[in-house]
Amino acid sequence: MNIAYFKDMDSLYIEISPENPARAWEAHAGIVLNLSEDGRVVGIEIEKASTAANLGILKIGDFPGQVEIIDKNVSGSTH
Repeated sequence: MNIAYFKDMDSLYIEISPENPARAWEAHAGIVLNLSEDGRVVGIEIEKASTAANLGILKIGDFPGQVEIIDKNVSGSTH
């Protein structure tokens, strides 16, 4: 899972699965769900992200308790 903010487009993208989406569905104005061929959500795009959310408080990691990073390329990886 990856989260990326594209400042030039003011777009926040949450990649749930690293596969190319087969189609996209605008679930709500400015919220686009990218779907796999079999209908699974593989990504979420939030357009005009700076107006839709407070990006100043966007945190990745630093959660209470232990955070486990699951990497299929590295066996037993934790952080």
